[in-house]
Amino acid sequence: MALFRNKRDGRSIVLRPVHAFGRRPSACQTVLKAPDVSQVHALVRWNSLAWEIVDQSRNGTTLDGVRLPNGRWTALSVGAEVRMGLGDESAWIVQDLTPPVTCLFPGQGHGLPVALNPRETLLPDAQQPEVNVYFHEGRWMLEHIDGIEHLNDGAMVSTSRGAWEFVLCDDLESTSENAVASSAPKTADVALHFDVSQDEEHTSLSLLADGKSVSLGERIHHYTLVTLARVRQQDAQRGVPPQSQGWIGLDDLSRMLGVEPSYVNIQIFRAKHQILNALPASLGEPPLVERRRGNVRLGDYPFEIRGGAHPM
Repeated sequence: MALFRNKRDGRSIVLRPVHAFGRRPSACQTVLKAPDVSQVHALVRWNSLAWEIVDQSRNGTTLDGVRLPNGRWTALSVGAEVRMGLGDESAWIVQDLTPPVTCLFPGQGHGLPVALNPRETLLPDAQQPEVNVYFHEGRWMLEHIDGIEHLNDGAMVSTSRGAWEFVLCDDLESTSENAVASSAPKTADVALHFDVSQDEEHTSLSLLADGKSVSLGERIHHYTLVTLARVRQQDAQRGVPPQSQGWIGLDDLSRMLGVEPSYVNIQIFRAKHQILNALPASLGEPPLVERRRGNVRLGDYPFEIRGGAHPM
């Protein structure tokens, strides 16, 4: 990805495939407030082979001190200085010129970008996940404790340990759509088999995928899943329509489990992470737990519950 570093404050910005600099917020990805900067001062673009810049201003743009010809594209090089005004706040050092890529960029412009895995990107880390960013049906999605939403370019992704700007580059979006969405999983090919001890203290899970059984062992988050499975099973026995089966408020679920909602959210992410990594990559990400408006439910999977103090 292309990175420019501001000469005055040291913050970095990541460039979109076509990136405008200037004073007009509605037209520019990077807004410059200096009075000698034009409404749209300069454009930088990726031409499929290299990054290049063109001046669009009245007062001019310089590259390493040489004024650019207005309206003519000029190739950029790493380490070059691009100046769009007299002050250092309008001067940028070319930091990186690799091809554009969809990513999460630190909100304050200091730090390293986060590369996105189309199947799953847990933040702030996989040990204590609070949100998940992934690619599904042609769109990038953000999953958090309150639900799932589409990510648009420039959206902020926040956790207790920091915030990132979502940078969308169309080239990766189309590539990911072909590579991932075309191989979306069929839920009928995956089944969950739970084994619960009589005292409800231990829950093991086996995954049946494409006719093969994979033991996922005993984990705390398996009890969260089996609780969701029981809610769905009870609804089915009461004759609740399939589209409405299994939904439970996150607060209600946390009370059933005796933990905080944020901890339930972490358990859900851990369960999805474990199962996703146990499946072949060609299957993509299964909708293990669905969300809507503060409610969650187990996805539309066949399951079996053996043992436990509350057999169904």
